[in-house]
Amino acid sequence: MTFSISVQDVFESIHQVAPFEIPARVLWIDKLHNEATLISIQSEPQRPWTIALDELQSLLQDQAIRRISIKVPAFMLMLEEELKPRSKEIRTTSWQRIRPLVETRIPGEIFQPDALGQLVASHAAAIGVERKTLYRLLYRYWLFGSIENALLPNYSDSGGTGKPKTFTNGKINGRPPKFQGIVLDTKAKILSDEDKAIIKIGYALYKNNEVQCITDAHVRTLNKFYRAEQSVPGYARDEIILKPAHELPTLTQFRYWGKKAFDEITVLRGRKGRRKWEKDHRALVGRANQGLFGPCHRFEIDATIADVYLVSRFNRNWIIGRPVVYVVVDTFSRMIVGLYVGLEGPSWNGARAALWNAFSDKVEYCRQFGIDISSADWPCHHLPQEICGDRGEMLGAAAENLVTGLGIDLAILPPYRPDWKAIVESRFRILNRLTQIQWSPGGVAERVKERGERDYRLDATLDLHEFTKIMVASTLHYNHHNRQPDWLNQDMIAQDIAPTPISMWNWGIDHGFGTPNIQAPELVYLHLLPKAKASIQSGGIYFSGMYYTSTDDQDWKKFARARAKGRESIDVWHDSTKPEHIWIRGEGNSFVQYNLRASENRYRGHRLEEIQDMLQIIKNPAPETKYAELTSKVKLDDQIQSVIDQAAKEKKQERENLSAAEQVANIRANRAIEKAAERVIAQNPFVLQKNGVALPAPMPAQPSIGSESYGQRGREIIDLLSRQRRKNKNPS
Repeated sequence: MTFSISVQDVFESIHQVAPFEIPARVLWIDKLHNEATLISIQSEPQRPWTIALDELQSLLQDQAIRRISIKVPAFMLMLEEELKPRSKEIRTTSWQRIRPLVETRIPGEIFQPDALGQLVASHAAAIGVERKTLYRLLYRYWLFGSIENALLPNYSDSGGTGKPKTFTNGKINGRPPKFQGIVLDTKAKILSDEDKAIIKIGYALYKNNEVQCITDAHVRTLNKFYRAEQSVPGYARDEIILKPAHELPTLTQFRYWGKKAFDEITVLRGRKGRRKWEKDHRALVGRANQGLFGPCHRFEIDATIADVYLVSRFNRNWIIGRPVVYVVVDTFSRMIVGLYVGLEGPSWNGARAALWNAFSDKVEYCRQFGIDISSADWPCHHLPQEICGDRGEMLGAAAENLVTGLGIDLAILPPYRPDWKAIVESRFRILNRLTQIQWSPGGVAERVKERGERDYRLDATLDLHEFTKIMVASTLHYNHHNRQPDWLNQDMIAQDIAPTPISMWNWGIDHGFGTPNIQAPELVYLHLLPKAKASIQSGGIYFSGMYYTSTDDQDWKKFARARAKGRESIDVWHDSTKPEHIWIRGEGNSFVQYNLRASENRYRGHRLEEIQDMLQIIKNPAPETKYAELTSKVKLDDQIQSVIDQAAKEKKQERENLSAAEQVANIRANRAIEKAAERVIAQNPFVLQKNGVALPAPMPAQPSIGSESYGQRGREIIDLLSRQRRKNKNPS
């Protein structure tokens, strides 16, 4: 079995076998001389070295070495618009110095034996710089993946982050103290390690909710640790005396070093206590043939508007228009390596969605549409060396990130010259012939619509998901069965290679003609996924109406902080065709994946635009619903007001000459009478008439509130009970 080795692969030793004690990156592969050039990845890089290609493959086959991924430095994980002008200037200057050395007329010339020193010396003399400067730039360029962004200045390790500051000659931080506009000679104390430890102890009083505020904790700390000696002349022995002011930590120092010792969420948890924290403040976590080396040398990308009208997935009576189809084709093999069907574009947003698909594994993508394949059925997940596209998509600052960030050259075509990317243009014709989509319901047939004919748009039947499934199935059929014998070269014919895209692709990859551009996943995320604004809330990261969480146990702090301090804005990277995941920047600008919260199941399996449409639909009620609600509110208000008016009328009729005090004093007795009356009405099917004469009569089936019969009978019962109560109190 032959192990494929590519430029930019990184290997390390498993059992400390020379020469791989230190991980090394492959810079050049010379199959003619059976050599590979590598550079060891270390803080002080050394000159590149060579090893026999057969020996390297043997070490890999014997599992003495293994491929590894190197973490991308934080200074390279930056978008073009995020770079400062000075950083871009340094990168451009450095690149112009070494560009003639790395972009030579003969590929790999600088890696030939004894060529590096001669080329560097002659070029240094020509441009007037020292040789060590060129060596430093070359080594840096090679170490970090041979892309221009490797030459950016690395400021991440500059300064003294996390280190205590030291002051000389008695200087201290901050402004000098003033009193009434006059600068005082008194200076704040320069805190020692002992002072900081004392402050941590004192601040814990506030953290643990043992004092009301930070000022009180400061006072207690001074009282406990900063008393003067008892033998101070002129003071009583038991009197509390503090040390001089210049020997005391100020309240500002106390607050600053206390907050450094305890983060705000820890303080909040301690202040609120366990019970209130769990109830009110904890995190709510629940929801792309001439001159080509082989496959991956050049990808072509283009878009077209499909000849069919689609309907909505939520209501098939809603016609949503014609979709945009992006296709990414490998020029060498004619393999369709990427596909995007959606409503976005033609634009950069649609193009990068297609490129993201081209650079991703296809097994999971096909599974979304109920198509089960293996990796060998669509083995395309590589970055190319070059992308050829139109000006509309590739002429912009966002697309330039592919050059500086991923090492992909852009071939931007002039306007009105689609023949310069004829491969991808012809793929649309082939796919249309395979799918016959223009003859399906809602299809735009290639004929002139005659007067009086039915509008074909009214026949639209397919939705976006169903149309995408048709395109994916057609692409798989094309890659495996589209035969064009004129594509085969002499070597392919000699080896009896089938003239299909997948056979040519596999042949090129297996024989080392493929030149995939190997880059770290974080760089692909950064430069291809759309970036948007989201917010950190108590329930997770809120984006487009959905909540996302991760398995990191420390996330509860940021979510709890959002609940306590208010929501915070954050940048997220997302895949609009599969919004189950988003990515944010973590420590060192590395990407952290967040997943859709378990309780948000109703969003799974839908595209982002479909989710947004659904949320908009369910949020706004229909006009007839709003009218019915308004009418009901008016009726309710009228009914309430009618009851109030009737009650007020009856009260006016029965008003007695009682003072306010007398009315208020008998509330408890009146309540007892009312309760007794309710019991009589509920238990006795008799109606009491005047003068205490009881006559049987049926109760009303459903007496309405304010009913005259119900109210009159109730009043008679109350009057009777009231008289009986007064009689019992005054027998005479």
